[in-house]
This record gives sequence, C-alpha cells and structure tokens, in this order.
Amino acid sequence: MPGLVIMGAVMVVALVLAALNSGLTETFPYLFLLPWLVGLTLVFAAPIAFLYYRGRLVIYDPIVFAVGSYLFPAFVIGGIMLLTGSSQPGILDLIQEPTFNLPYTVVLIALGFAGLSLGYLIPFGATIGGAIEKFLPRSDFAPEQFVVPGIVLLLIGVASIILALVMGVFGYQLPTQITEFDGLIFVTTSFWTGAFFLLMYSLFRRKKYDFLFLLITVPLVLIAIAKTLFSGNRGSLIQIVVVFSLSYLFAGAKLSFRKVIFGVLLLSSALVVGMVYGTTFRNVKGNESQMSIDRYADNISSTLQNVQGSDISSTMSFAFSTIAARLDALSTLAVVVSSYEQLAPYEESYNLDNNIWRDLSTFLIPRFIWKDKPSESDPRRYSDLYFNYSESSFVITPIGDLLRNFGPIGVPVGMFLFGIVLRTVYRALIEDQKLITWRVVVYFIILTAVSYEAFYSTLIPNMTKFGLTAVIGMAIVHLTARLLGYSPIETAGL
Repeated sequence: MPGLVIMGAVMVVALVLAALNSGLTETFPYLFLLPWLVGLTLVFAAPIAFLYYRGRLVIYDPIVFAVGSYLFPAFVIGGIMLLTGSSQPGILDLIQEPTFNLPYTVVLIALGFAGLSLGYLIPFGATIGGAIEKFLPRSDFAPEQFVVPGIVLLLIGVASIILALVMGVFGYQLPTQITEFDGLIFVTTSFWTGAFFLLMYSLFRRKKYDFLFLLITVPLVLIAIAKTLFSGNRGSLIQIVVVFSLSYLFAGAKLSFRKVIFGVLLLSSALVVGMVYGTTFRNVKGNESQMSIDRYADNISSTLQNVQGSDISSTMSFAFSTIAARLDALSTLAVVVSSYEQLAPYEESYNLDNNIWRDLSTFLIPRFIWKDKPSESDPRRYSDLYFNYSESSFVITPIGDLLRNFGPIGVPVGMFLFGIVLRTVYRALIEDQKLITWRVVVYFIILTAVSYEAFYSTLIPNMTKFGLTAVIGMAIVHLTARLLGYSPIETAGL
C-alpha cells in the first residue's frame, strides 16, 4: 500500500507539471491553481486520516462534517470549477493580482483549517467537555415514547414557521420593520428541525419499518417539502437528506458501499433540484420585499410552472451552471484577501469594523432588553463594500472575517480557538458516552447551526442561540412525556 500511494502521488505530480507546461494554460488561465488545490485536499484529508487511524471516524464528527458539508465542496471542488471555466463569476475582475492572491487564498484556507484541526484534536477541549458532561442530565425515554411528544414539538415548530413567514423573517423576504422579537421568532423555527430529527432518530432506533414508521415519515416529508417551497432556499432539500442521514447513523446504522452510493446520489439530486427551484423562485419573486401570504404563494406556483415548462437539457444546463457558481467560494474569498487592507478605512462607515469583538461581546443580551444594542454584522453591507452589490449577500467565511479583523495571523489563531469550542461541545454531548436522545438532538442542532460561509463573529452566537432553543425544545418534549405518564430511564455513563 505505501508503494501504491507513492506511485499515485508521483503520477499526480507528473500530470500536474505536464499540464502547467502545456498549451492548456491558454485555454484554462487558472490552471496554476491545480497543485495548490491538491495540497489543500491533503490538508483536509490529514485529520480525517488521523481519526480513521484512531478508530474514531464518524460522519457527524465536527471536523469530518465541516470538510464534507462545506470546506471541500466550496474550496476544492469550487476551485476546480473555477480553473476549468465552469464557474465564471463576474467578480473575478475584483481580484487584484490573481496569480498571487488566489494561491495565497488557498494558503490561508489551509492555515485556517490546520488551526481548526489542531484546536479540535488537542485534549484541552475534550477535558472541558468531559467535565461539563458529568453535570448534564442522563434521563431518557424509550424510542416509542418520543413519538407523541415529538409531534407536539413539531406542531409548535410549524406554528413558529407560519408566524415567521407572516412577519417576514422566514423565506426569501425581509421584514418592512425590524422589531425586538424578530430574532427570537426566527430562532424558534428550529423547533421544527429538532422535532423532525427527533422523530426520525426515534423511529430508526426501533429497527422496525412498519406502519408506524410510514405514518410518521410520510407527513414529515410532505411538511418538509412544503417548508422548502416557502423558504425559497436552494439548500432546504439538502437539509432533509441530512436529517435522514444523520438520524439513521446516530441510531446505530452501519455504512456500506451501497448505502454510501445511494446517499451520494440522493444528496446530488437534492442539490440539483434545490438549486433549480431556489434560483428560479428568486428570479420570479425578483427581490426580498415582504408580501402577503397569498402573493408569496403565487410566486411558488409561478416558479413550479416555469420549472415544469423547461425542457430537461436546458434545466440541467441551468442547474450545472448555478451549482458551479454557487460552489466556487474560492474566488469570492480571494476578493476579500486581495482588497481588505485597502478597504479597511471604509469599514467603520458600513458598521463592519471590529465586528468580531462587538458581536461576541453583545450577543447574549436580547434586543428587547437592550433596545440600542449594536446591530449584528450585516452580510449585505459587507457585499456592498467588497463587491459593490447590496441586493444579496456574498460568501463571507470565518477565514475572511478573521483576516479582515486581525490580519493573516488571526486566521489560524481564531480557527484554533473555535476548534477547541467544537471539541468541547462534541465531548460534552456525544463523544465517549452512551448516546442520550436529548443530547443527540441538541448536538445535531448545534452542528448544523455552524455555517462556514458566514461571519466568524456569528459562529458561537448561532451555536448558543440554536443550542439553547434546542434545549428548550427537548425540555418541552420531556415534560410532555412525563404528562403522558411515561417513566424516564436513567442512563449510566460509559
């Protein structure tokens, strides 16, 4: 095996050098990125290989999930889309000295991920998480006993989504007037996600695919599809696949080659359909103005008619170009890398200066208590400053946010600290312990609340807000179970 690895590496290097010294560079001007992307792939693979060697490799591990769900697709596959010409964003002209800044961006990504992995793998976070775990409740219920309480939480979540839709804080719209409770209402929409995951996890734990399984699963899928239609989000279908996949794995299922292939095909299909629908919906609606439910629903109907009226070839071509442009986060980050020093003096006027310190120091105080609380980092102001476009938000990434605030040294240091946070949460709720349902649900909500395309300043606030909301949701579930007369099971630690 070592010999085969060495031979494969030599072949890859030889092919890369041959490509760089051929006429392909005229057809593909960004081909010089290829060796850098190969190196970035190796950096992403290193901690995963280490976890595999230690026998601790699972998909829901925070580092593995980060690489698979965003970092590798956005920077490696997205970089390949860029160098092959599949992605040709209009922002390329904003990158100063591409031959330097694009490879430099790859280096910063590698340093940031190395810092994240190092912070995660050192025992410090595990020690803190282990100490916290000892004080967490261990009560649990049988899988069947979560069905009715889970449905109660589901109904609360659906009601929150409807309220958020009416108020303009859910879907492809912005409220006409910001209130103190908008953020609170939006966070409670995660009750739906927690209930969806809880019900699927409980059903998979039963190991029975019977009438009860169909009775719960079919309505869940239908509600999830309806939520996707109203959200206008290109990634909502992927969320459904993620809920099914992780609940299945947490329930103790073993992966096989056939299951992996099926999962990849399902995820790819969700990506294509979601991209086509979400992009078409936004084009039909035109902007993020708030509107009545009737008019909003009319946009959904028009979107479905447009998609249905398109021929398959044009739809697939549209999907591929949209996915290629959406995956390419490398060029977007390179714009920030090449211009953050020149634009630093203007950040104060956009309320972006020192946003990490400001957001992290104020996020625990609700706006209805502190009415003059400074506004959080606004992606549209960021897009207006760096991309001269404020109608939508461009990818930010924690790496770009750290670079803007603290310079190059801040990238590995900030990601190192966040790696410690991830390991603390993982150890406190999942690692080295018998799985307890409420902990699994809370961990799932926190794991999926981490967005590696958003501001660094929003990582911990979002984990905290959605994590506390998930705890409240599971408290409602446990209270409902006790009111129904169910007896909790005290689970002993490993």
